[in-house]
Amino acid sequence: MDMLTLWRWLWPVRSRLAGGLAVGQRFPDFALKDGAGVEHRLSGGGRTALWFTNLCEDCRAKIPLLNSAAEGGLRVLAVSILPVEDPLPARTAPGCRFPVLLDPDDVVAKRLGLAHPPGTCPIHNFFLVGPERDILFKHHLSALSPEKFRALCAGSADRRRES
Repeated sequence: MDMLTLWRWLWPVRSRLAGGLAVGQRFPDFALKDGAGVEHRLSGGGRTALWFTNLCEDCRAKIPLLNSAAEGGLRVLAVSILPVEDPLPARTAPGCRFPVLLDPDDVVAKRLGLAHPPGTCPIHNFFLVGPERDILFKHHLSALSPEKFRALCAGSADRRRES
């Protein structure tokens, strides 16, 4: 068995054990550029929906929900973990009402302990982060129902919860 196959089999267990940052902990600040070269920081932006993505079909299906959250006043940052030469972020960004940041070396997710096989999203790829960068919620975006997502973004759900 090669290492990549082994990694893919074991990553859900490793990810659940390691877990990365927990709800209530402070998310470290970071700065990444979007496809136009504009730098965006996590700090200083108020309440933020932070989404790590490989822009697969399931991920792209959530863009309308994220767009509605951004139009409703929530700051949304998407972090693409695809290689720089992949055309998908550039093709996807014009349909987004939020910046698609580029992190081809997956520096932020690795720094946070968000284990995942190459080319896949972390098991917890969606975070709701407070103004002081405290983690209010973490989950996998594709596993959230539209109703639960809207409630979280509106702030009507439990503000410190991990599912």
